[in-house]
Amino acid sequence: MTLDEPYSVVVVTPDHAGTVASCLGSVAALDPPPSTVVVVDNASEDGSADTAGRLAGSLPLEVIRRPENVGFAAAVNHGITATGTPWVLSLNPDCAVRSDFVARLLAAVAARSERELIGSVTGKLFRADGDGLAPSSRIDAAGMVVTPSGRHFDRGAGAIDHGQFDVPAWVFGGTGAATLYRRQALDDVAYPDDGPFASSFFAYREDAELAWRLQWRGWRCLYEPLAVATHGRRFRPEHGRHGHPTINQHSVRNRFLLRLHCADLGWHIGCFPCWLARDLTVIGACLTVERSSLPALPQVWRLRHDAVRRRRWIMSRRTTSSRRLRRWFRTPGWTEEIVDE
Repeated sequence: MTLDEPYSVVVVTPDHAGTVASCLGSVAALDPPPSTVVVVDNASEDGSADTAGRLAGSLPLEVIRRPENVGFAAAVNHGITATGTPWVLSLNPDCAVRSDFVARLLAAVAARSERELIGSVTGKLFRADGDGLAPSSRIDAAGMVVTPSGRHFDRGAGAIDHGQFDVPAWVFGGTGAATLYRRQALDDVAYPDDGPFASSFFAYREDAELAWRLQWRGWRCLYEPLAVATHGRRFRPEHGRHGHPTINQHSVRNRFLLRLHCADLGWHIGCFPCWLARDLTVIGACLTVERSSLPALPQVWRLRHDAVRRRRWIMSRRTTSSRRLRRWFRTPGWTEEIVDE
């Protein structure tokens, strides 16, 4: 590959008029510039689409207006389909990237002997300072990691940056907020009747589900700390989700769908009883202190046939052994540091 390989940017805007201009302004400053920028507006009521459209003069921009909110997963699939470049940057509308963000990511891929196996590459994201997109010293994500209970986390989320994540590493996956995906990898794992992201998730955890599928097919995710971006993030995991019943429902439903799609028998045996203890905790919370999430459980039941169908498709195509994939879950937050070549 070359450092100037064409890439596209896909941004999904559900009511982000306050930040989308700053987001797209940072995209306009990228060097090298993107071939295409696609904004998929999920029926915003705050003028997000119009705000984005006013930047068409400074960007090769296409704004796709959805008549209804179809969720992040379906919308980003729509955006990816509207592009045709070898790489696609998934970018949240409350993110701002440095001008060398994509150049750093592509350079990191090009420097690796395993470059043809790298399906995604992600950088170091910082939390925004205040309501704007100015960076703070607090980390938002340094790659995605997983635990034996099946949970997934943005590595370093909420921590003050002291250089503890300044080493490139192989990670389980990248956050959908700002990750560069190889189109060949997305096409390889895309559901035949859906797309790279599972639209049944609507929102939340869809990036983890995609990361797990990529791992099953042998596609690796590279973390490059020199590629820096800022993420506003409305809801921060370390603060909990109190007062956000819709988010709670999506999160609970999708944590079970994630496993139904991607976890094989070997994983359930190897990670027992960690996942069982976590499942009982979540179900117990739905029945007691977080009853707003209780509807998520029958939602999982209604989606069971779709989940089983997807799982059969995933397992029929896996090229990575169950034992090798489970290494990501054997220690909470495990990553594989890179030895310079």
